[in-house]
Amino acid sequence: MAPKFLCCLPLRLGVAVISFLQFIFCGGTAGLLWWALWSNQEHNDWSTVTKNMKLTVIIVASIYTFATLVSLLGFLGALFRKNGMVKTFYILLCVVFGAQVGSSIWYLVTFYRNRSQTLNDCLGDKPNDSDRIALCQSMDAFRRVPQGVLIASVVVPILVQAYACYVVHQYSNRLTQQKAEKARQSAVFNQARPTYQPVPVAQDHESYPLTQPTGAYPYTDAAHSFGHNKA
Repeated sequence: MAPKFLCCLPLRLGVAVISFLQFIFCGGTAGLLWWALWSNQEHNDWSTVTKNMKLTVIIVASIYTFATLVSLLGFLGALFRKNGMVKTFYILLCVVFGAQVGSSIWYLVTFYRNRSQTLNDCLGDKPNDSDRIALCQSMDAFRRVPQGVLIASVVVPILVQAYACYVVHQYSNRLTQQKAEKARQSAVFNQARPTYQPVPVAQDHESYPLTQPTGAYPYTDAAHSFGHNKA
């Protein structure tokens, strides 16, 4: 049975939906980040944003902008059946999937590493530092998240992203197979074209046309020829 999107829908529709959703999400995130940078610059509020934070926002916004363009390529590739565009979109999905797996592992390691740490242990020798207190309080709230909810929030997005990679990969393979099948049929058609076969030359009467008979037959003599008048 051929692969389907959501068990019953065409793969082409699946790639179009996935790329469109990726385009909306990445485009919205990139637009929000660029707007935040522009808004702070307009209000001369860069003093509240550190240099490293500004650089980080620019890098992340650039990455999301690039992902938006690649998602658009994937959507157009599904719309016009362009395998090159679909493959480019598939590479982007694989990169995002790898980054998502890595960040999820780091997320779980951080959660379980700090799970047994108390608020006082987090404060350490800086119990009066407001930034330290805010950080430790957020970490304390983070530790109270149920393990089932935390694991589900990590596993579900990974499974969704993996399924998206699978759908796009299968559609790319189908386009490749269709192209190969079309080329094979074209080659078979070219080989099956009719060719001119010359008539063999024979020395018997069958090699002569009917307009050039070699022997006499009725109505060839003058008495019976066309237009002869007996009177």
